[in-house]
Amino acid sequence: MDNFVEQQLYPSNTAYSRLLHTQTTSMIVAGVIALITLSGWLIPSFERILPSGWWLMKPNTALCILLGAASILLIQKSVSVLAVRLCGVLIIFLASLSLYGYATGQSLPVETFLATDEHAEFPGRMPVHSAAFFCILGLSFIIAEKIEDHSNNFRDVLTLLLISLVMVFFSGYFFSATSLYGHSTEILVDTYTFIAMCLLTFGNFVRGIHGGIFSSFMGFGISSYTARTTLPWALLGPFAIISAINYLSTILGISLENQIALSATLLSLMLFFIIVGVSNKISHLEDDLRKLALTDEMTGLYNNRAFCILGKQAFLDSLRKDSLIVLLYFDLDGLKTINDTLGHQVGSEMIIEFTNLLKANFRRNETIARIGGDEFVVLSQQDGIEIALKRLADATEAANRKDNKPYIISYSHGKVTGKAKEYQSLDDLLEQADALMYKNKSNKKLSKKQP
Repeated sequence: MDNFVEQQLYPSNTAYSRLLHTQTTSMIVAGVIALITLSGWLIPSFERILPSGWWLMKPNTALCILLGAASILLIQKSVSVLAVRLCGVLIIFLASLSLYGYATGQSLPVETFLATDEHAEFPGRMPVHSAAFFCILGLSFIIAEKIEDHSNNFRDVLTLLLISLVMVFFSGYFFSATSLYGHSTEILVDTYTFIAMCLLTFGNFVRGIHGGIFSSFMGFGISSYTARTTLPWALLGPFAIISAINYLSTILGISLENQIALSATLLSLMLFFIIVGVSNKISHLEDDLRKLALTDEMTGLYNNRAFCILGKQAFLDSLRKDSLIVLLYFDLDGLKTINDTLGHQVGSEMIIEFTNLLKANFRRNETIARIGGDEFVVLSQQDGIEIALKRLADATEAANRKDNKPYIISYSHGKVTGKAKEYQSLDDLLEQADALMYKNKSNKKLSKKQP
């Protein structure tokens, strides 16, 4: 059953298909960035056409990006898991070399194996920030499973770490905090590397869309709506608020203390409005779901589930107050014949017209429900139901006198009146009303047969 549902929701879902195409495009772009940079390192004449600063992406960084993009494409195509894990091991190996160099202060020949780096203090060495990113990325590939496997939550935890690192790098660029994305102007996560990291993180995120912890972003329920609605605000809102305060501080001369206070206040208000907006939307969605669960789709009356809930409440209320309770059970006569001879559309029109007669002739505080195809009930805790029955009979007779109608509305009913303490339960009350209805229906058929 789960596989069937997934086949209906994912492969056939247009949004998911577009997301996979976007993932493929992102990996191709990341791979092209890495290949162009590698070409600049390996082909001296090629570097002349590259933009300035291209050399900030070291050869081993470009190779890690290329391996990462290839791994995600292999996972998407459900190719050999062994090949993906091998790519993950290579990525971790290259990143670990840089971490080892920083820890020991030694330059390893392997770091300049692909090309000689004459621009940096530590030739061929990627920043610690990049090394940490690629170690996490490589580990997510080592634990990779085929796309049909949904049990690998650890992979999604690693993706969350990748998202966190990318957000830190973005903050560093956005607020000119160089230490957040590099050691110096020569050893840093350059713009092209950062773009490739964003694309690789997006590719890993899409992996979690199919059965992972990120699957709620592609669903159709309340949680999916909440996730899609709040994500842009949660990611970009704080940057917009803090940058606006920084801009105003340069114009108005706001002190650092006031900047912090304003930032905290505005961020709290943003979260407050997000919570209020989402909770209101969820409340409306829950109301709609509740209405769908308790309402008969064709007639708009309460359905059997709603009648059981409201009926039990009325029954208990009658027990507590020792008050009157009245139950009417209606059954349309000849509906099956109408469906067989005139069609179900005409039968539905008859049901809807009888529904409107019930609504027009009984009070609003009485519970009217459709509990079967041609069966209706009216539950009341007030006297005077005979007057309503008379109004219904007169209204039905008047409706039957209308011309150009292929059917005549006829119904049988059973009525039970008493106090709840006289019955074992609501079901007992319902059974007795049902029995009286069928007795009246049988008597009506016998009277028609008599000459």
